[in-house]
Amino acid sequence: MKSFIKIIDPGYYTSIQDLGRYGYREMGFPVSGPMDYNSFTNANKLVGNSSNEAVLESTLKGPKILFSSSCIVAVTGADVSIYKNGNLVELNKSFHCELGDILEIGVVKKGFRNYIGFGGGIFPEKVFGSYSQYHPITIDSNIKKGQNFLINTINRNLEHKKIKIKKLDFNQTIEVYKGPFWNKIENNLKNKILNSEFKIGSNNRMAYVLSGIDLKNKISLLSTSVMPGTVQLTPKGDLLVVMRDGQVTGGYPRILQVTEDSQSKISQFATGKLIRFKLVNMVCLT
Repeated sequence: MKSFIKIIDPGYYTSIQDLGRYGYREMGFPVSGPMDYNSFTNANKLVGNSSNEAVLESTLKGPKILFSSSCIVAVTGADVSIYKNGNLVELNKSFHCELGDILEIGVVKKGFRNYIGFGGGIFPEKVFGSYSQYHPITIDSNIKKGQNFLINTINRNLEHKKIKIKKLDFNQTIEVYKGPFWNKIENNLKNKILNSEFKIGSNNRMAYVLSGIDLKNKISLLSTSVMPGTVQLTPKGDLLVVMRDGQVTGGYPRILQVTEDSQSKISQFATGKLIRFKLVNMVCLT
């Protein structure tokens, strides 16, 4: 049975995300989808959904939501206080919300993003095969106060949704593969990149900017294809990590590629966090 949730307060920045919008890069569309794939997947598992059901992804401070009917809910990701009708509920655990219940996600204590899964899924308008919000492909880039969104009310036994969820990893090490341009940069730049700390600067769903050491260069390139996790080296020495809503081409050297697990990891890091890169070998599946 279809019902709805009403957004009383959207939080700092909350958007609807499924696994993403694939097959449209040639049109300039980013993939979108969850910044923290692992927490996204866990939110769906906890409420018995398939892996591609849409969830709410909140950043820094979560939303306040009114329910019009019964629904199984789970919140994953950053350490945060979760309140149902003013009473605390647990992170990484399934729980029921009933008609008239109000769910409120607070300000994160550690981490940066949370994922709110609804049993049966949440259903905004599907655009180019995905529910993921990304303006101007979708009308809005994030949810707004007063909006109603359809949910699919399904009664499920929570006893079957007890899964073990690992705590978020806040170790500063970010694992990377060599990028297409890695072997073309000077050895002194390679040594600096692999033996230095970088500070996270401005960041959003499009990209993370990393700075902190002198990597100035005069490398000039034509634009080439980039993807989520691509690390580009700018002329002034900053590193740009492309994220889920990032552009599909870039004009800087693609020196590294962040592993999928480390993409999820870095998405839980906020401005000021120090990170280090660790070069790992790409495993080929046969």
